[in-house]
Amino acid sequence: MEESKQRIQFVYRRKRFGRDGAAGMDTGIGVDASDRISRLPDHVLHYILSYLPIGAVVRFSVLSKTWHRISTSFPVSDFSEDGLRLSKRREIQDWKNKFINFVQDSLLAQHHHNTRSRKFRLSMDLDPYDPQLTSRADRLLELAAKCGVSEFDLNFQNISHYLLPQALLSADEITVLRLNGDYKLSLPHHAINWPSLRVLSLMNVCVDEAILQNLISGCPLIEKLALVYCYGVKSIRISGCIKLKEVEVNEGDSVLERIEIHVPSLQTFCYTTGLVKSCFHIDMTGCRNLEGLKLKFYSITEEIGKVFQDLIAQFPALTVLALNCYATSVIRIKISNPQLEKLQLWSSALSKVTITSPSLHSFKHFIHGFPSAFSLDHSSLQKATISVHKGALYSYDFLQLREYLGNYNQIKRLTLRINFVGVRFIPEILNNISIPALPDIKHLKLKIFPCTSASGSLASLRDYRDIVDGLLWVCHPETVLLVSGWNYENEFIQILCEKLMQGGENQHCCTSSHIKCWRHDLKDIQIEHLQQNAEAKAFTCGTLLESLPNLGRGEKIRFIFNW
Repeated sequence: MEESKQRIQFVYRRKRFGRDGAAGMDTGIGVDASDRISRLPDHVLHYILSYLPIGAVVRFSVLSKTWHRISTSFPVSDFSEDGLRLSKRREIQDWKNKFINFVQDSLLAQHHHNTRSRKFRLSMDLDPYDPQLTSRADRLLELAAKCGVSEFDLNFQNISHYLLPQALLSADEITVLRLNGDYKLSLPHHAINWPSLRVLSLMNVCVDEAILQNLISGCPLIEKLALVYCYGVKSIRISGCIKLKEVEVNEGDSVLERIEIHVPSLQTFCYTTGLVKSCFHIDMTGCRNLEGLKLKFYSITEEIGKVFQDLIAQFPALTVLALNCYATSVIRIKISNPQLEKLQLWSSALSKVTITSPSLHSFKHFIHGFPSAFSLDHSSLQKATISVHKGALYSYDFLQLREYLGNYNQIKRLTLRINFVGVRFIPEILNNISIPALPDIKHLKLKIFPCTSASGSLASLRDYRDIVDGLLWVCHPETVLLVSGWNYENEFIQILCEKLMQGGENQHCCTSSHIKCWRHDLKDIQIEHLQQNAEAKAFTCGTLLESLPNLGRGEKIRFIFNW
């Protein structure tokens, strides 16, 4: 079977575009080889075809009657022109006719052999100067609906206007409809009837309020609505959808000014904006049972930020909140939700953060600068993930990190991710700082991500040494978990082992300082290689360094510190 698959792939690479039997067409296949492959069972040939792009399958369908039968009976649900590179208009028209014929024959063959799929994805460029091509594409949708397809994913490009065909609007078995294309969507005057539709998604589509309202009103049992990069609509009003659970609005560069949602069943709302808004109104007072809220702002004013802070406080049942305030003018935020369990917060300019959520047990904070005032009620917090994106890290950044992590004392598990382009930690600069190292961080999972500097270089060994010294100056965890695999991960493990081998109370490393470094506080160290079978293999620093080149990617190494 593998040999046959390779032979067919070779045929595809050698075959030229053309009609069956056309003069000058080099199929790259001999008669005997073709006969041998054609005699394979259909299910074997279908398995081989599954490794080829749909364009290759289309081309095979015109080789012969046998290949036409085999190709069109191949259970395909994804028909896409992606990757096609033709320049001459005649070639393009010829190809599109073959492509549409293939899709049509495939749907008919699958229906005849009872191998039809409930999913149908059609992605192709239409021709604004060839209305017949659009009509043929519409007939494919009608045929797919008649063949029992219930999930449609349609991506039509290269047109400015598209009228959704009536055959699709009256297909009462449709459960999923996704429309993608940079065109203005129109609807026939007939009523929309989608009693079974559960998911409606519009992407890059131009719609107005009337069309959007007609679409929503035509699917009374809709459960998920997604409007992504849609333009032309200024106001979104949703009500009366008794089953609606999830709404996603990503306005991109649209002129959206108002959102009103009055749906008691709504569970999740996601909203993304990249525009500076001087005026915006959002009313979700009818969504008191909302459990998940995701807000992402690339650039908003503090006044509009206040609108969304007030919105967050409206949902007493809220358990999950994701808030991205990247590159905004918002400098302070207060979150107070008694039922909130999971919180994700991205911030770059926030200077004051107050979180009062006694039920919170998972918190992820992505920061580009440490807030000057940070208050976290973590009475129930069990784990936290902190991602630091600071570029270059200096001594006072580690001081800020120590002050910031002081809010996480008594937390059992802390994951710290550090993205950096360079590190310089000089403890003598901090000699007059009286804040002690944090002793109450129990289990620290450390991930480091060196970034390419402006000169094109990655982290140096000195960067890793300074990270070790800086972090162990910041806190004295009971355990540190590292993962092997990439070169920078193994280099960091190597540097940590070398520094631990230099440790000891008799060190003379701090003779010029009246404040001793972390080595003088460390009594003992144990190292474990955590196996997949939950067993732990003991290492010393020396044996770990010897084994490090042989460790696979994703191996977990745990350092146990006795301070």
